[in-house]
Amino acid sequence: MVALEFQAVVLAAGRGNRLPELTINHPKCLLPVGPYPLLWYPLHMLQKHGFEEVIVVVLESQKSEIQQALDTTQLKLKLDYAAIPSDEDFGTADSLRYIHDKIKTDFILVSCDVITNFELYPLINKFRQHNATVASLLFPSTVDVNLTAMGPKTKYKPDRDLFGIHPDSERLMFLASAGDFEDTLSLSGHLLRKIGKLNMHSRLVDSHIYVMKKYVVDFLKTKEQFATIKGELLPYIIKKQLARNPQPSKDTGHSEIVTTSKVDEGIFHHLSHSKLEKEIISASLFNDSRTTDPYNGDVIRCYAITLPSGKFGIRANSTQTYNLANQKILSMWSGFVESNTVPLISPNAVVNCTQHNMIAVAENANISEKTRLNSSVFGPYCIVAPKVTIINSIVMGQAIIEEGCIIENSVIGHKVTIRKGCKIKNCLIGNSFTLDEGSEKQMAVLTNDGFMEI
Repeated sequence: MVALEFQAVVLAAGRGNRLPELTINHPKCLLPVGPYPLLWYPLHMLQKHGFEEVIVVVLESQKSEIQQALDTTQLKLKLDYAAIPSDEDFGTADSLRYIHDKIKTDFILVSCDVITNFELYPLINKFRQHNATVASLLFPSTVDVNLTAMGPKTKYKPDRDLFGIHPDSERLMFLASAGDFEDTLSLSGHLLRKIGKLNMHSRLVDSHIYVMKKYVVDFLKTKEQFATIKGELLPYIIKKQLARNPQPSKDTGHSEIVTTSKVDEGIFHHLSHSKLEKEIISASLFNDSRTTDPYNGDVIRCYAITLPSGKFGIRANSTQTYNLANQKILSMWSGFVESNTVPLISPNAVVNCTQHNMIAVAENANISEKTRLNSSVFGPYCIVAPKVTIINSIVMGQAIIEEGCIIENSVIGHKVTIRKGCKIKNCLIGNSFTLDEGSEKQMAVLTNDGFMEI
């Protein structure tokens, strides 16, 4: 079983810097997506794959709130909450380094903002088949998706990454941010001679789902300068595929474990070799036709597979992709749960209205009668008064919508109060904001620091 072979780690200590209006005094991982918090989706995915225990990395100041929120869901996992200091500015690699002592085996690492109905087995099998150091899942970019604007009309420009993948083996041989290059991309001649051919991709997104060797976190423990996984740790490991261990074996040409500390071997010092290495090489389906060794002597190997057609995957790490994730969940719910046994409307919610279509309602939300709701999400403990119309919107936890309001294509933040008779369209309203009675707003971002509109 996968759960016996790997540990599972979910990183949920991010501060949500790309969703600042919605994460002020509220954990990013608890933002509502459909009827559950964002963090529920990676945990549910791991549960479907047979995991019974998961390490969840959280901020110390948010641990209690996150634990209470997940206790109300139907997850059957044993969650080991690893709390990192709230006053530290930890990156993803810092968080992984902090829990080094908890990692005992090879592991699966997932970000809390990943939502996908992809089954992990192809990724895991790629990792197993080639005895890989890292195997990563890539999503298609949402840059070409028609994302409805909320707030001032600005063109959505997500960060782009460049991935260099060998087309036959799916070896990941290059990773960099497109922002690091102006007009020209230069590749190492050594890389091109070695790999033969390389497909460059600029419309793929790192899903932040990885399968990793245990020695990766051992190595990370010694490299305190690495703050992020995708930006620093992964590019380092990918480049090291081209390097040679300073102390190769004379008999096999493959590297052996080196114990001396006189030479800085980097990650090679932490390599551990399976007794099945030769069998794995000989049984591999990949052969680059230029050498009898399908791996060209590489002892560090990175792979990437892309999301198959027909599967959905997104990282809800910006206002635009968070909104898109909610839209998709409503139309694809049966693809995320088994036999549609988990309802979009919580049995502990009060929904008295009869005019509703494609809505998700979380725990203890209260929806009054004489309301009209369509394609919208309602977070826990929110209250919607009578004679309210809400279309294509997200109303987060503990928000209050008073009588006679009309809300369209908007996100209403945590603990927001919308007074009577307000009309809101294409707006983003930040946490704890109060909108005065009878207000009319379009294409505005409203927060307690002021508001913008055009």
